[in-house]
Amino acid sequence: MRRLLVVGAAFAALWCAPGAFASTWCGTGSATVDRPDVVTGQQIHAIVALPADAPDTFVDDANHLQTDVDSINAWWVTQDATREPRWDVATYPGGSCLDISFVRLPDPTATYSVATSGQASTTYQRVGGYLRSVGYSSSYKDYLVYVDGFGEATDPVCGTGAGDFDVGGGFAMVWLRACGVPTDAVAAHEVLHELGALPAGAPHPCPGDSGHPCDSPTDVLYPYASGGPLTSYVLDFNHDDYYAHSGTWNDIQDSFFMHLLGVPSVPLNVALSGGAGDVKSDVPGVDCTAACTTQWDPQWHVDLTASPSARSRFLRWSGACAGAGDCALTLDAAKNVTAVFGPKFVPVRVRVSGKGAVACAPRCSTSFLAGSALRLTAHAAKGWKFTGWSGACKGKALVCRPVTDYALSAHATFKKLPVKKKPKKKR
Repeated sequence: MRRLLVVGAAFAALWCAPGAFASTWCGTGSATVDRPDVVTGQQIHAIVALPADAPDTFVDDANHLQTDVDSINAWWVTQDATREPRWDVATYPGGSCLDISFVRLPDPTATYSVATSGQASTTYQRVGGYLRSVGYSSSYKDYLVYVDGFGEATDPVCGTGAGDFDVGGGFAMVWLRACGVPTDAVAAHEVLHELGALPAGAPHPCPGDSGHPCDSPTDVLYPYASGGPLTSYVLDFNHDDYYAHSGTWNDIQDSFFMHLLGVPSVPLNVALSGGAGDVKSDVPGVDCTAACTTQWDPQWHVDLTASPSARSRFLRWSGACAGAGDCALTLDAAKNVTAVFGPKFVPVRVRVSGKGAVACAPRCSTSFLAGSALRLTAHAAKGWKFTGWSGACKGKALVCRPVTDYALSAHATFKKLPVKKKPKKKR
């Protein structure tokens, strides 16, 4: 039996050793960034990290990571047919599969160690701090990191994970060269820690170890590793500590990072009209510069923000949202929303029939800032009368304040007053 350790209140570590893997990742290249999201909702993003001087093992490590994630999903649904972790997926020429980023750590191999729990927690902090500094810090994503290039020792720590329930930015790290048991079991264990297990209030924490349950050695979160395959473990023995329990404390089954299975998804249809711009959601999923449809788990709450291009301005929402602020939606049914844009500058044309003039305040111009207040005032010439507006202005009031969201043309009409005849003098 290998021991799992808690490193401080927020960290958990696992003693283990490496397992076999197959080459299954469909991706290409070794991108250093998180690729555009194709999955909606909070999700787990995968990373391969290597010290600065380590050989490039990205392809093998990516295959290893993909195979472990496939194994975790297959095992998870045997434990709960209604849920599985939501993973960040990207579209590649070979199809859709795990989005795996490649990160070179800033320091050489000799400066990292996971031979003891203290060294593992220090290395975890160093690697996590660097990953945050280069952009892996989304509040809507957790991160599964396979770290290669160091870790050979007798019974070293092979995984470290920490995070908060329903809050992104957590890291589950697997030290690939330090493990002697199947790494899918290590990854599943550490992912549960970054999702918030073991929560406060769980009834079976180990004595002196609040991060692990001690009610059964078959629990995947148990503090000792048997060295058996992931399939030999269960997800929360008796379901009374951290997953699918009936208590009032946090339940990982309810986490935003869980994807619902066997339930029809809800479409969100976004359209753009009137000009160029983009629409993005607060959680990953919507990033549209043209009409798009995304699929969501039922009852998901999403906030949409519309941003205009350099030559346009955002006017308002139509459809399921209204107004000019952010669009807040609860996806309890299919929703359709349109972001209405307009040009940033519009021409203003004023025509006059008859004798008179129109004064513009602040001014009439062929390049008027759209949305700005504009006042048109009709002034009749002597002997003429203003009779009304047409076009962008209506009515007979002398002053018109037209909407300036789009190009406008206003027409002022003046009519000559009848000439009064002088009465003839009597003789």
